[in-house]
Formats: sequence, C-alpha cells, structure tokens
Amino acid sequence: MVKGKVYLVGAGVLGMDNLTLRAYKIISEADVILYDRLVDEGLLNIAKNAIMKIYVGKQPRDGPERQEDITNLMIRLANEGLCVVRLKSGDPFVFGRGGEELQALRKAGIDVEVVPGLTSAVAMPTLAEIPLTMRGVSSSIVILSGSLANEKDEDEYLKTHAKFPGTLVILMTMKKLDLVAKKLIEGGADPDNYAAIITSRNGSVEREITRLRDLAEKCYNGKDPGVVVVGRVVGLFAK
Repeated sequence: MVKGKVYLVGAGVLGMDNLTLRAYKIISEADVILYDRLVDEGLLNIAKNAIMKIYVGKQPRDGPERQEDITNLMIRLANEGLCVVRLKSGDPFVFGRGGEELQALRKAGIDVEVVPGLTSAVAMPTLAEIPLTMRGVSSSIVILSGSLANEKDEDEYLKTHAKFPGTLVILMTMKKLDLVAKKLIEGGADPDNYAAIITSRNGSVEREITRLRDLAEKCYNGKDPGVVVVGRVVGLFAK
C-alpha cells in the first residue's frame, strides 16, 4: 500500500478570516482531520471530503502519553494511505509541539509537510492595535510560556526574563496573572511598566491596559486563551 502524508497545519487565530490560502487548500483536500482544543471548529466545514474528523485536544498538564497516542494515530493513518491534517491553533511551531511531531513522523518514515499559521503571540497584539516593536521604543521581542512542562521551573524562568529590554509576550498564562506579575517584579521588572491583557470573544479582540504591579488584581475566568504583553510600547497605545 502506498503511504499517505501528514500535514502539520497552523489554523491561525479567530477562524476563517486569518487562515492562510495554503492551509485552506490542504484542509479542503484532507482525508482525515485531527484537530486541537483551541481550533475554531468552523474550519472543519472546509474539509467536505474528509472521511474522519477526530478531536485530539489536550488539556493543560496532560502527560506525554496523550501526545504519544496522537502521534501514533497519525502514523497509523498515514500508513493506511490517507492524507492526514493535524490542525493546530496558531502556528504549529510556537508552543504547539509541532517540532516533536515532526521528529516522530520522520523517524517513522512518514512524508510530512509543515504549513505555518498566524501565531497568537503576534496576531492578537496586532489585532488589538499594540505594536510589539517600534523605532526608539522597542527593537526586540521575547515570547514566553506561562506554563512549562515542569511547573517547578516557572518561577525562575519568569525571573530570568524580567529585565528583558524589549517587549514580553506571554502565552498560556491567563489563569495565573498573579504569579506572572509577582515573579517578573521579583526578577527586577519595573512594576510601573505597562501591561496589556488581550482576549478574544465572539470573533473579536478585546484588550485591557494596566500596570505590571496591578496585573495580579485582574481576574480572568473565560475559556478562550489570551495573550499578555508587557513593555513600554504598550503605554504608547493605551488609549
């Protein structure tokens, strides 16, 4: 039997409007779609000829066994001669475990292609009209995760980046804003620096501008992911 192929596809953010043309084409031709928890399920309607649409979303702190099951499923389906799309929110290579999957698929001899997508780290601030770089204000960006594989490492990780001179973009951290603020300040970050909390609701982007010292007072109870941006450039666009 001829082996199939796996596409690691970035779904971007906020549904169809921010999907690349390449991703649209690949999804429309897929035999099987394996989609993540944060993917807009409206994108599944593109795959009109797909024989299977399988939810493989992971919850925070899911162990490596879950990821191994997903990878083995992709390998099995590709070995059956199917065109498999692994549909991930944002970009597959930005905290999406796409690198791990690429390695495993290649090791198994599977033909694989990566299709980039708009990462929320860049797209969400842009949609909220907050530039991450600006001449004379910020010439560099660092993208951080608020949830590491080993939770014990998070305190030191945040403190290490606290004095970064450019713009901090922090993902997967909405339910621990208090920890983020505390550890950044303990690491030497300016408590009066500006911070933006950017979230999405009903297909639109909302933002709240505050100071780093006040970030811990903010409460987020929504299900949708969000992005936190810390830096001088945020203050220039606070109004």
